[in-house]
Amino acid sequence: MLNSKIPIKSRFKKFGGEFIPDIIQYLKDQIERDPHITISLGCDSVQRHRKTLYAVTLMIYNTDIRNGAHVVFFRDNQVKIKDNQERLQKEALIIHEIAEFINTELSTFYKRMDISDLSRKQYKYHLERCLGKFDYVNMIDEENVIKNITLTESEKQINFNLIDLHLDFNPNEGKIDSRGYSKNKSNITYKSYVPWLRSIGYRVWVKPLAHASTSAADLLLQ
Repeated sequence: MLNSKIPIKSRFKKFGGEFIPDIIQYLKDQIERDPHITISLGCDSVQRHRKTLYAVTLMIYNTDIRNGAHVVFFRDNQVKIKDNQERLQKEALIIHEIAEFINTELSTFYKRMDISDLSRKQYKYHLERCLGKFDYVNMIDEENVIKNITLTESEKQINFNLIDLHLDFNPNEGKIDSRGYSKNKSNITYKSYVPWLRSIGYRVWVKPLAHASTSAADLLLQ
């Protein structure tokens, strides 16, 4: 899916422009410094005059200390994809290609230490919001609602893949406002690809919590 012969492990760079020779070794160094980090992979895209530009980000952070995130990235130029759905589908396929590589490489030395009961509750809350539940909850009350979510024994035992995926897809079909009903274009892709990625073991975050795509990758496409 990626439009380059450069191997994935050598494509990432820092925001200062410095290339990272081996992203797996780079992640290994990060993990040795803090075994409790969360690694999230995001992808977003935009149309240019004669090409479609994809931005891929790796966001590394520790949710316990909440001191921000460390982000590395790369961009991938593709022949212009005129069909909007095809462009969005490729975001999912690109993120899958990279995630499978990173997850396989990390599995030789890394075991996730960041999946606490609270993080499982946060993800369950996100999944249920994607289904239309908890729409009544405002941001002020979210923390208390999440703490009171009940996990089943099987939910406590789920082994997720070693990195999370963030996609700028909308789980809602559309909305009604003063201008009438408007459809969310990315909802079709959400229905097709997000269940698949979740079924193969990834925690997949979408709008409004897909920070690695909606924030970091989006910034790279400006």
